[in-house]
Amino acid sequence: MIVILGAGLAGLSVALHLKGREYQIFEREKEAGGLCRSVLQDGFTFDYSGHLLHLQHPYTKELVMKLLPGLLLKHQRRAAIYLGGRYIPYPFQANLWALPKELRRECLLGYVKAHCDGAGKGVDFLSWIYQTFGTGIAKYFMIPYNEKLWRVPLQEISLEWVERFVPRPSLEEVIDGALGINLKGFGYNQEFFYPIQGGIGVLADAFLSKVADVHFEKEVNLIDIERRVVRFKDGDEVAYRTLFSSIPLSELLQRIAPLPKWIGSLKDRLRYVSVVNINLGVNRARISDYHWIYYPEPSYPFYRVGFPGNLSPHMAPEGTSSISVEISYLPSTSPVVENIREETLSALVSCGILRDDDEILAERILEVKHAYAIYDSFRSQYLSKILRFLRSQHIHPIGRYGVWGYATMEDVILQGKAEAEALS
Repeated sequence: MIVILGAGLAGLSVALHLKGREYQIFEREKEAGGLCRSVLQDGFTFDYSGHLLHLQHPYTKELVMKLLPGLLLKHQRRAAIYLGGRYIPYPFQANLWALPKELRRECLLGYVKAHCDGAGKGVDFLSWIYQTFGTGIAKYFMIPYNEKLWRVPLQEISLEWVERFVPRPSLEEVIDGALGINLKGFGYNQEFFYPIQGGIGVLADAFLSKVADVHFEKEVNLIDIERRVVRFKDGDEVAYRTLFSSIPLSELLQRIAPLPKWIGSLKDRLRYVSVVNINLGVNRARISDYHWIYYPEPSYPFYRVGFPGNLSPHMAPEGTSSISVEISYLPSTSPVVENIREETLSALVSCGILRDDDEILAERILEVKHAYAIYDSFRSQYLSKILRFLRSQHIHPIGRYGVWGYATMEDVILQGKAEAEALS
């Protein structure tokens, strides 16, 4: 029997691509989707933080279009950085024209010097930022924003992920961006799709409609690797020949027995960032024209604010707007939600998103425990060994948190396909 733990996109993708093989899916929650879910609150639709479909691979584009035929809107990214009371188009490093002249000069000279010194030779994220973008861009955006997001010293973060996810324009493109000429988009997310109605959760629902044998409210208590049995908290057990797991890797290791001593000593060292996602429905239309805005300055508690109503007009009732605010924290420093809510509302007023007289029509606070796996030296040294051990025990971690990485929804779908096909 093939057993799949987790009915998020990764688990659903594995099931979809098993092509007739017998399997069972077990999901802890009452519904499928994992973090690819949406909730309805007082007429507003909110996602579990920002989820956009970046479809670059022909296979996933065709698959998603079949699953959601005619049900997607295509967008060109409208994103900005809010700095010093003005909006700088994203990415910062390619749009220096929008800065005050003094800052523009400082950032451009710093970039040119870094380029001449040999850009991109850093051994950790902090040194990579300085050597790739120079002191000005580092000072005003790259360092404060990433410190706010990751919540750990940037010299502790390794570089496996940066080339793909951090836009790196050429010297000519940075100079053009400083002069305001030949401007163009950069980054993997400059074009994306989003459902017309229902939020991102309709994607998981579409996958769910194509798979079978899904069991909800089944939380794993123990995985016995000697007997090849999964025991659930309700006392039920299921035997497996092959086990796919999208349970966050740090939690999966807590549930496996017997666990070799060398793995047991490592299981608590996988670090991650959590996120509080404060969602608001406001009784005012068109609060912002952006899809999302980054906030590097420490005076604002959030690192990003999104506007779901700009992704689809069906996300918010007519004449209103919706806001999705993201605040990161380390699990060891879990914030008091009520305090951070009040601080967030005050900061949204101070940066001009909200007005003092705005009426809040809806509110939903969603917490994402495993939001971003931290790429540190421990991960670089030990992750592959941990994954290799699990696979030797017929356990195949899948999904963003299962393999402890930074991935898009498309990546997760393709990974599920590859894992399923590897069994053939």
